[in-house]
Amino acid sequence: MSRVTLKHLARSFGPVVAVRDLSLEIPDGTLLCLLGPSGSGKTTTLRLIAGLERPDSGEIWLDEDEITGLEPRDRHVGVMFQGYALYPQMSVEDNIAYPLKVRGTPRAERGARVAEVARLLEIDGLLGRGVQEISGGQQQRVALARAIVQRPRLFLLDEPISNLDAVLRSTMRAEIRRLQKMLGATTVVVSHDQLDALAMADLIAIMKDGVIQQLGTPDDVYDRPTNTFVARFIGEPQMNLLPATIEPRDGLVGARVLGHWLSVTDQARGGLASATAPEVRLGVRPRAIRIHRDAAPDRIGATVYLAAPEGSRVIYQFQIDGSRLTVQAEPEFRLREGEEVHLELRPESLHFFATGSDVGARLA
Repeated sequence: MSRVTLKHLARSFGPVVAVRDLSLEIPDGTLLCLLGPSGSGKTTTLRLIAGLERPDSGEIWLDEDEITGLEPRDRHVGVMFQGYALYPQMSVEDNIAYPLKVRGTPRAERGARVAEVARLLEIDGLLGRGVQEISGGQQQRVALARAIVQRPRLFLLDEPISNLDAVLRSTMRAEIRRLQKMLGATTVVVSHDQLDALAMADLIAIMKDGVIQQLGTPDDVYDRPTNTFVARFIGEPQMNLLPATIEPRDGLVGARVLGHWLSVTDQARGGLASATAPEVRLGVRPRAIRIHRDAAPDRIGATVYLAAPEGSRVIYQFQIDGSRLTVQAEPEFRLREGEEVHLELRPESLHFFATGSDVGARLA
């Protein structure tokens, strides 16, 4: 497979800037997920790599080969589209073999390669059937097989499982991950679903307005979000973001939030000391907040506003002085709406971000 390098890519459609000065390196054998909301530029980036769009500026490299100006058929990439793009009049076998036929691969070799990849994806019993006679999950495997059979230098998957139901999506996330590691294939996956990215990717590039907001491992983007956009986009339920004020007490830097003073870790103190203004935003994930029935100096009084049982967990909304806080709890811990409790925001679970923009940078 290949290392992919993007250098200062830019692409606009009239007045709309889809990709802005994007530079990125994808190591050989890595599965990278381009993740972001609609309009963030992720699909345009994938289409630029595939050669289906031409950049206004910038370069695209596979290893030591610049492919920016090459036609799609000359790039040696395998592409799987969101809608699978299967030919309904053809059999499963003919759909898989089609790109080899177009390239003039001899019939015997085509048959051997189709049989090999069909066994790999466990669809060898479907080869003689029409694609309209098989399920959505099976069609997804056929589309994957058609990409794999080409033995490309790079795989590009555009929302590969978005058309599947929730149960099958979970299964196919694991299947794509297994296949990618088995093949050692450098792969770029486009998704708007953070669960796809967290489950499948080695690296995640989170995009907004054509710009990569953060590039990192799943643990990096979840545990150390670089700004408030990433903090809210990654994680379900979303991270709580609350206005806070930096406030020293007894010689220690802390933060006042929801009318209460909170101590912070030594690392956070260093970050808060670099803030250019005392007003910051405090982030805390719903699963990091502890619920107590008893009061204590480091706990914040709250009222249960809403309880939403979800089987393996309960999502609570708490009312605190006109603000709302989301908390995730174990299913055995049940509270009634209107019940008074006390919440613990542990110092090691707090994130701090600068204010003054819609994408506040991480402070600590």
